[in-house]
Amino acid sequence: MTSMGRYLAIFFQYSVLAPRAKSECPDALAAVVRTLDCIKQQNVTCATEGYNPDRFIKLHNDLDTNTVIDSGGEFWTGAFALLNLSFEYKHMSNLEVPNQAHIRYIEKVVFTDGTTLGLPQSTDYPFGAIFFQHEDALVTVDDECKMVMWDQYGDNMEQAAVDEANLVLLCAIGFYPAEMCVPPTAPPSPDISHSNLPTSTTKRPKMSGKKKAKKVKA
Repeated sequence: MTSMGRYLAIFFQYSVLAPRAKSECPDALAAVVRTLDCIKQQNVTCATEGYNPDRFIKLHNDLDTNTVIDSGGEFWTGAFALLNLSFEYKHMSNLEVPNQAHIRYIEKVVFTDGTTLGLPQSTDYPFGAIFFQHEDALVTVDDECKMVMWDQYGDNMEQAAVDEANLVLLCAIGFYPAEMCVPPTAPPSPDISHSNLPTSTTKRPKMSGKKKAKKVKA
């Protein structure tokens, strides 16, 4: 290689490759955990800042959940009025692929007892209901460390239980019209064993036909 060729190779390395590496998120895992901590603390501004609202997509078992997290905080303001979320991490790591992290965790979902909605305190389902979801997620962030993809795998029955409680609650407060209050049907779950792990601590009562008609799903 000629001296000019070596010069061009070095120039390419530092002018093209180096800036590209520098633009990557330095620690995707730290960025993701920081946002999850904001969610646990119910900090709307902090939680919202962890997402790229123009690009974010959430998948559950390869299906798009159509989750829209806006830049103004409306999503998390509404979510925090309905429930509390916390996470027990089982595994966390940055991947060799830039801007990607892997976390395996148990998510604890606690629904409001009604007081955050200006209602009398209640323990009647779904108020105060507690659920556990066992999930494994591949998370992608952009170069500014904001989440653009949450690709999770988990038990569909666990997810359906949370979705149903959310729907019933939103219907109970009149957020959804009666025609939308139809209990969801959970698709088959991936072959993931959750033996010896906690499950929902809330048993949903069997409801009469009349009450079931009023039962709402969000």
